[in-house]
Amino acid sequence: MLCYNRILNFKILFFIGLFSLSFLNAFGQLPLGYTASEVQNNYNTIMGVVFNEDGTKMFVWEKRGHVYVSNWNGTQYIKQATPVLDISDEVGDWRDFGYQSFCLDPDFETNGLVYMYYMVDREHLMNFGTPSYDANDNDYYEATISRVTRYQLNIGSNPLTTNYNSRAVLLGESVSTGVPLTHESHAGGTVIFANDGTLLVSTGDNASYNSVDTGSANETYWQQAINDGILRPEENVGAFRAQMITSLCGKVLRLDPNTGDGVPSNPHYNVSDPRLPESRMWAMGLRHPFRMSIQPNSGSTNPADGNPGIIQVADVGWGTWEDLHIFDKGGLNGGWPLYEGLTKHNGYYNSGTTNPDEGNILFVNNCPQPTNFTDNANPALRRFVHDRPEVAWKHGGSNEARVPWFNGTAPTDPRVGTASSPTTGIQFRGNTAIAGIYIDGNALGSSMNGKYLFTDYVRNWINVATLTDGTLNWISDISELAPINFGDGIVHMMQNPLDGFIYYVNIFNGTLYKISFEGPTWTVEPTDLTLECDTVSNPSEEFNNWLASFSGTVLCGNVSLTNDNSGLNILCGSSASETVTFTLADDCGNEITKQATFTIEDTSNPTFIEALPSNVTVECDNISTAVILTASDTCGTASVSFSESTAEGTCSGAYTITRTWIATDECLNATTHVQTLTVEDNTDPIWNQIPTDMTVLCSANNQIEYDNWLNSFSGTDSCGTVLVFSDAPAIISCPDSVLVTFVLTDNCSNTSIGSATFTVEDTLDIPIIEDANIIMYPNPTEKYVFITGLKGESILEVYNITGQKVMTSKIINGRQIEFDLNSGLYLVKIISGTKTDIKKLIVK
Repeated sequence: MLCYNRILNFKILFFIGLFSLSFLNAFGQLPLGYTASEVQNNYNTIMGVVFNEDGTKMFVWEKRGHVYVSNWNGTQYIKQATPVLDISDEVGDWRDFGYQSFCLDPDFETNGLVYMYYMVDREHLMNFGTPSYDANDNDYYEATISRVTRYQLNIGSNPLTTNYNSRAVLLGESVSTGVPLTHESHAGGTVIFANDGTLLVSTGDNASYNSVDTGSANETYWQQAINDGILRPEENVGAFRAQMITSLCGKVLRLDPNTGDGVPSNPHYNVSDPRLPESRMWAMGLRHPFRMSIQPNSGSTNPADGNPGIIQVADVGWGTWEDLHIFDKGGLNGGWPLYEGLTKHNGYYNSGTTNPDEGNILFVNNCPQPTNFTDNANPALRRFVHDRPEVAWKHGGSNEARVPWFNGTAPTDPRVGTASSPTTGIQFRGNTAIAGIYIDGNALGSSMNGKYLFTDYVRNWINVATLTDGTLNWISDISELAPINFGDGIVHMMQNPLDGFIYYVNIFNGTLYKISFEGPTWTVEPTDLTLECDTVSNPSEEFNNWLASFSGTVLCGNVSLTNDNSGLNILCGSSASETVTFTLADDCGNEITKQATFTIEDTSNPTFIEALPSNVTVECDNISTAVILTASDTCGTASVSFSESTAEGTCSGAYTITRTWIATDECLNATTHVQTLTVEDNTDPIWNQIPTDMTVLCSANNQIEYDNWLNSFSGTDSCGTVLVFSDAPAIISCPDSVLVTFVLTDNCSNTSIGSATFTVEDTLDIPIIEDANIIMYPNPTEKYVFITGLKGESILEVYNITGQKVMTSKIINGRQIEFDLNSGLYLVKIISGTKTDIKKLIVK
């Protein structure tokens, strides 16, 4: 299928040659830990496999133009009975032509878009849509084109189907806009998405494999292609179309997946026509880049940056060399047909062929060998030097693989593994290069993460390339994963995101296989261990026992179990912790790691040593001093802090005291004790001087003497201040005698009561108004009173209970006396001539 037979006199039909090699498959031995197992079979010329984002859908396509889906049921993939997509009527399925490649849109889960690259049946190309079109007629071995088409699948339908009305041709929408095919092979190719969301397509030179085809080769269909408009006359330069930026042949194209136009950040983009070949070109100089892959997470996610990622292209050689290119930037030139592998191809190099689109300059003058590994900073100028492949392997019966290097500025091609080579590893041979897959993750063993797998369709080995950063050469080592004759026509490999294993197709027997891996395995997997500090007598011994308690097995060589512990890290007190990474490895470089933590923790609270004070109720004058408490801890020391707070109560002698002791250990575990003291004041105040009687003679100082007597009594209280209240009248007369009750009161309403009499004696025997003669009414009252029994004009004085005069008025016998007093008890002093009477007045 891939033209493994580049022998010039090759005449055998594709399937004859294809099956003639099927006997080579001996299903060679994989390294220990790796297993190849069949996933599905009975496909009709299986071409490849891809997966949706989570691997739950697996798409397989056939050369004839069928695409099948298989759904993961939790155990295995179940193949849908009918094809998801069938464009076999349009596909030119002859020799190594057919439905070459299929891929899913990055947003497939939501938009259902799929893309494909295939060779078009000439009958369909020339006559479709006309009355003369015959769907049953296949026009093979004639000039035609390759095409890139997009369809939308009916997401959610069961079975999954295609909306055929969604068909959009991105490349090759007409006879003159496709990739011209002028012979029986060399069409490419692969369609994949770059990491920036652009669409990459690899195309072949579409020239003869039987001769040095510099144009007009007898065995090709060049004249028919020109007559039909498939090929421009200027492109009739055979394999040199790979060196023309004005041709779609022998290229890696970079397209806008929505339109098929070239991307503005392409190295030769023509703003006036984005559909020109140069607008679409990303890399050039390729013969038959049947399989291409891209390194995940490389490059940019922005198409404007012109950095879609690192692209690996396996280019099928002619008579001597197969090669693997790595393109990490735009505009690079793989060199075909001037070079095959790392060295020049004399037949084409010395042919004297010129480029009609560029002033008939000699092609050989536009692509010399490089003098160092540095690429031109200008993408448009990079095509003017040979970007040599990263490894080339030879046809024939002996192993020979070479890599690019320099002796000063002279390009050299040392053999892999030799002293002069930058690349260590094995020698190998083959006949048809097939790009494989960049391994992402550890599903195939940690030693495989970041490696690149590639194979050879005829020899059916799978090799492993260890990649560098590309500053010099790209490959530092090449080793073998699967030996020669391992497969049965491996033409495609893909890593499944569901399990991380490698799935590959055998075109000869229509089978889909996977390579799985069982590497180092834990028998006792590292797990966290947490111990309480009071149960550990020897922390170091416990830690070392934990470290030694884990184990594992390996299939390759001896078990190596190591860890990165640096000793216990003391946290606080007797507590400690250490997080350790354990590595279980085999002798083949595979390892697994597991992180676990050993912890000695202190979660126990400290304990108070002394008896704890209880809640009590105390008199305000009998509050005890707070006790001093200490504490102990099983895993270290403990300290005690003390605080006291007071909450107000109903009076100054009644409140609450809260005493708090907190015992804290070195790990901040804490025990708290709280004592509440309820403070009360139930004790009566004490008289400093008990009220005693007092007698004075009538004089002008009687009121002062009376007032001084009233204020002479006081007391004290052990929990606050006191006040003295009395029911004494405010005014004293002469003669007069007043019995006064004194009340000594503290803030909490505790009282002491005493009484005494203040007497004013009238030694002159002055007459006093008889109470019965002066009448005040109504009493009690609200706003007024009447007073009778007065003789002439008299004076009224009113005093409140504290002795404060609140009203003075002249009064006339029998007339209404109005006032505005608050309700309460008042003393009314009535002065009529030389007589005075005192009465109590109650105001409601």
